[in-house]
Amino acid sequence: MGYKIHWHVFLTHFPISLFGVAFLFQVLHLFSYPDCFEMSTNVALAAGVISLAPTAWTGWRTWKDKYKGARVPLFQRKIAIAFALLVTSAPLAIWRLTYPGMFQHGSPGFGHWVYVAGNTLFIAGAAAEGFYGGQLNHR
Repeated sequence: MGYKIHWHVFLTHFPISLFGVAFLFQVLHLFSYPDCFEMSTNVALAAGVISLAPTAWTGWRTWKDKYKGARVPLFQRKIAIAFALLVTSAPLAIWRLTYPGMFQHGSPGFGHWVYVAGNTLFIAGAAAEGFYGGQLNHR
C-alpha cells in the first residue's frame, strides 16, 4: 500500500507562510525602521512569489484532474485569488528587488506605503486561500 503525496497541499504552506513573514517584517519595519526588517521583507516576498508559481500550477492540475474542473464558487474564488496574487505580487517583488538603494534606510514615502498595502493584500489573499482550501477534502 503506497502513499500518494498531494503536491498542492504540500506546497500551499510555503507562499502562505512567506507572505505572512513578509507582512510581519513589514509591520516591524514600520514601527522600528531597521534596514534588516525591510531587507527581510523583500527576501520573504521574493521567496513567496517564487513558491507561489508551482503552488498555483499544482492547484490548477489538482482542480483539473481530481475535481474534473468543477466550476463551483469555491474553485472560482480560489483560482481568482491565486491569479490576483500572482499578477500583483510578481511586479511588486521585482520592483523591490531592483529598486535602487533598497537596502538603505530612507524616509517612508509614497513607495513605502504602496509596499505596505501590497504586503497587506498578500496576507489577506493567503488567508482567503487557506480558508477556502480548508473547505476541501484531499483524500
